[in-house]
Amino acid sequence: MDILTWPKELEPSALDWQLLSNSKTFISTFTGSAQTVRYPGSRWRCDLTLNNLTDEKSRLLEVILAQLDGESGRIKLFDWLRTGVSNVGDPMVNQPNQTGRSLLTRGWKPNSLVLRAADNITINHELKKVTSDVMSDTEGNATIMFSPMLRNSPAMGDKIEVRDPYGIFKLTDNNQGRLRRVPGVFTSTTLSFEEALY
Repeated sequence: MDILTWPKELEPSALDWQLLSNSKTFISTFTGSAQTVRYPGSRWRCDLTLNNLTDEKSRLLEVILAQLDGESGRIKLFDWLRTGVSNVGDPMVNQPNQTGRSLLTRGWKPNSLVLRAADNITINHELKKVTSDVMSDTEGNATIMFSPMLRNSPAMGDKIEVRDPYGIFKLTDNNQGRLRRVPGVFTSTTLSFEEALY
C-alpha cells in the first residue's frame, strides 16, 4: 500500500490532537471496586481545519483526498507545533525485544539533553510523545520514556525519527473531505484522521 505524505505547505489554520486511550475499567459486581487496565493500541486522533485555501492549495488538497479515497488510504501526518529536533545525533534502537513505554537507544550526541518532555518521535512508524527529558551518556546511549506504549517491538538498529516525526493516519470515516467553496475565491474544510494501527 502506498503511504502519502502530507505537504508541509498545506498548513492547517487549526489543529486538534487527542490521544484515544485503549484502557478498560472493570467494576466488581460484588464490591463496586474498579480496576483499570491499559492495553497496547492507544492511538492519536487529529482534526485539521483548513480555511480560505487559495486555488493552488485547494487543488493540492483535492488530489490528496482523491488519492486517500476515504478510509482506505494512508498518509503520514505530523504535529505542526512539535515538528522535531536536529543536531542530536542519529539515534537507533539499542536492544531487541523491547516493549512497553521505554526504549534503550544509542547513537545520540554524547552528554547532551537530546529530547525534552512533550517532543514527538517516531518508532516503527508509530508516533510517540516523550514523557520526560532525555539525557545521553558519555557513549551516546539514552533511555527514552514515552506514551502511548509500543504496539510492536522494534528491531535492534532500527532508526528513531526525531527530525521529522510522523504517524501513519487514515480518515476516520468515508464521509470526510466535504469542501466548502466560495466560488472563484476560497475553499475550506475540516478533516478528521486517526492513527492507523498495524
